[in-house]
Amino acid sequence: MARLHTLWILLFACTANEAVAAAGRAQDFACLTDYDSELVCHWEVPAQTNCSREFLLYYREEFLFLTNHVCVPENGEDGSTCTCTIRRSYFVSGITYILTLQFNGTEVWNYSVTPALVVKPRAPKNLAIEKTENGNFNLSWEESYSSSSMLSGQRAIYEVKYWRKQHPAEVSVKAINYQAKSFEITASSLRRGYDYVVSVRCNYTDYPAYWSEWSEEVEFHYE
Repeated sequence: MARLHTLWILLFACTANEAVAAAGRAQDFACLTDYDSELVCHWEVPAQTNCSREFLLYYREEFLFLTNHVCVPENGEDGSTCTCTIRRSYFVSGITYILTLQFNGTEVWNYSVTPALVVKPRAPKNLAIEKTENGNFNLSWEESYSSSSMLSGQRAIYEVKYWRKQHPAEVSVKAINYQAKSFEITASSLRRGYDYVVSVRCNYTDYPAYWSEWSEEVEFHYE
């Protein structure tokens, strides 16, 4: 009996050590969503990890206990993260997902995420800039959501940054704290004879967790 008890303790210790080692393979688990079509979860892993072979991410809606889906992760571009993209046709306000991360069949992480609380919107698109009659430059853009999206038409704030192309460290950032999709860059803030680069990012006031990435850049020249 004593020998059996000792073997049981050793088996339990080995199982516990395996679980701890497996948990060490995944760090800083987090999720973000564009709140339109995808929820992206990522976590840090040691170098040389094969994400699709070693990990699986199971997910379900909070109160649908019998519906469990699986996401197979991919290696991130930097080689030190795994990324799982959960694609949905739409998101519902207030819904929560229950996530379970497995490493080689061992559960290493339980996590719940409410997409409305981790919105990272898509960057504005279709930037255009025109010189106005008064000598200033009018920058305009569009939001990156279709009319059927949850974020379409929602209140947003923007930041515009611009800099001389030859001096990228000297950046001017202007906040636009009202609903607008244009901004006038005054000639008095520019230096003649230089090329300038402009970019925009956004944040939705009812879903303020994260700013979007900066948009694609547009250039103009100030004579």
